[in-house]
Amino acid sequence: MRRPSSTDRNLRLNSYAVVASNLGTGVLGLAFWAIAAKLFTPAQVGVASASIASAIMLSTLSNLSIGAMYERFLPVSGHRAGGLLVRGYLLVAGVAMLLAVGVLAFGPEALFPTRLEKLVYPVLVVVLALFALQDNTVAGLGVARWGAAKNGVHAVAKLAALVVMSASGAALAIIASWGLTAAVAMGCLMVAMRRRIRSDDRYTWAPDLPARSEMWRYFGASYGITALASIAPLIVPLVVIAQLGADASAYFAVTWSMVTAVYVVLSLLIGPFVAECAAHPDRIGGLSAQFVKTIGAVALAGSAGLAVVGPVALGFIGDQYREHGTPLLYLAAVFIPFTVIGSLYDGLARVHRRLTLAVVTQCAVTAVVIGGSVAFTPSLGVLGIGVSYLAAEVLAAVILVGPLVRWLRELRTQRSEADSHPADLPEHDAVGGVR
Repeated sequence: MRRPSSTDRNLRLNSYAVVASNLGTGVLGLAFWAIAAKLFTPAQVGVASASIASAIMLSTLSNLSIGAMYERFLPVSGHRAGGLLVRGYLLVAGVAMLLAVGVLAFGPEALFPTRLEKLVYPVLVVVLALFALQDNTVAGLGVARWGAAKNGVHAVAKLAALVVMSASGAALAIIASWGLTAAVAMGCLMVAMRRRIRSDDRYTWAPDLPARSEMWRYFGASYGITALASIAPLIVPLVVIAQLGADASAYFAVTWSMVTAVYVVLSLLIGPFVAECAAHPDRIGGLSAQFVKTIGAVALAGSAGLAVVGPVALGFIGDQYREHGTPLLYLAAVFIPFTVIGSLYDGLARVHRRLTLAVVTQCAVTAVVIGGSVAFTPSLGVLGIGVSYLAAEVLAAVILVGPLVRWLRELRTQRSEADSHPADLPEHDAVGGVR
């Protein structure tokens, strides 16, 4: 048996920081909406939550998979790292602004009841886009724990800002408390990232990047996954508010924020894993084994938390929130374990740069979620969203479980051979090109 290396320890440290941060931000996020529900009317909470949810999804869509590129290739970008970051951030900010203007032009009027909210919305989307991109960036820089710290500080700050701004009595106070604190946290982390690039010798070395054509293929496939994964969370809140009204939107937003917290943790764990494998391709077998354990434990804990703690937490917010949200939480507790298969496959596919099946699967998942939400919400209410996600996650698991098992078996074999004959196993055998 090999002793844990510094690479294993760094992955473990970053992973634990991500889990701890998102546990804290999940609790504080629920507290945020609980306080909002006490200080504002359900209609105001519904409009603000739909606006914030759509802004978050637009920020993800505007990422253009630049974040995934940073996770995979920043560790080997050498002295080109600084330039890649500047160009990527400017591109994401520009796309975020365009997408926000598009929603203003074609989105539902109920989302922007006042002129001021229309003016604020594009700025909110740009801020959240760069805020989210930083999580991928610091993962690529090997310090995902910095992103975890930023998210934790933002969770506390926006809660305090909400209480202070609630005196205005306007729904915009909810949006402003979220966006202004995100802008401050983002600026602080920008300074830290710049210092990291300038002080780490790695970023003075010659780049060890693959051919440009291969990077473009990776970019296209990764963007396909990101774009498809963003569409459903963007459309679903709009479906809820359009078909069920602002009150139902509030019940859904508060409940789904807990489910989203679990999804976010699983997603953020992928970045540190990919970055460590990119920086240390000879350690992929051991890192993969650790990744499997971490993802599985987090998913099971998240599922149990949704089923046991979730309904109690909704009860503190209000009886109506618990009544409408508890069935959705129970259903989410059922489908969350199925996400383990997709998360594991996604991480390994990014390491090996083989994303075709992941793109196809995400396309199917998106179609099922959106189609099911439109079909089921009129008769089942917000529970129809859960039914749609259950069907989508089961479908993804069925598609990916076979290839995933074969991949893990190959990695276990390679790891055993490396432990027995480390000099006989070529370092590059573990990482393949795009298929």
